[in-house]
Amino acid sequence: MDTPIIEMVLQAGWVARGIILTLLLFSFVSWAIIFNRIFTLNRIIKGNKVFKAKFGSITSISDIEKMDHKALEAPIAQLGRNGAIEYRRIVEDARTHKGVKDWSFFLQSQFAMASEHLESAFLGLSASLDRGVLFLAMMSSIAPFLGLLGTVWGIMNAFFNIGNQGSASLPVVAPGIAEALITTIIGLAVAIPALFFFNYCNHQIERIENEMDEYKEIIFVRLKREIFGLFYSEQQPSRPPSPQQML
Repeated sequence: MDTPIIEMVLQAGWVARGIILTLLLFSFVSWAIIFNRIFTLNRIIKGNKVFKAKFGSITSISDIEKMDHKALEAPIAQLGRNGAIEYRRIVEDARTHKGVKDWSFFLQSQFAMASEHLESAFLGLSASLDRGVLFLAMMSSIAPFLGLLGTVWGIMNAFFNIGNQGSASLPVVAPGIAEALITTIIGLAVAIPALFFFNYCNHQIERIENEMDEYKEIIFVRLKREIFGLFYSEQQPSRPPSPQQML
């Protein structure tokens, strides 16, 4: 049995076929991005959940680097690893600057650097979340207009054939109407899923970014607390900690 859509495509002119092929290409790319983003974002959400469970049970922020590689793949885990790196850097800097007189100023400057590094890591991780999502937004806007272009072109051809042949019979107007219908349908078929999954992905990305921003602050506060505890638990504020305590 013949398929009406295939018949309409075969009856369409070269402009309509070009628009249809372009829309089909856009549809293929859109669905590839959709499946990739859904898989990636769901994996990130699960990975963040696993890391949060492990983060609550560690005794020191430096223990983050001892976690297995799979647990450290999540964005929140990478923020945690950056926090552990900053912790180690501050400890090593303090060890090599034993002559510092104002340890309060030293720590404040170190914490400012750590905060900037965590913020930079946060922005870098956030930027990678919406890879390809902008294309979905573009397709949700462009595809209907491409379909409309094919619609106008098909109607124009139908009227041209009516005027050229002096007849409004079905064989005269059918090719133009076919172009108008098929391009409109395909344009909407590309735009509707692109718009739906663009909003879905944006919601998931916003959820992940809010979670990352929250844990960025939690990691930074814990870093400061552990550093202060290491420096001042058994030492006077004016004296640097011993190498044994730094370890």
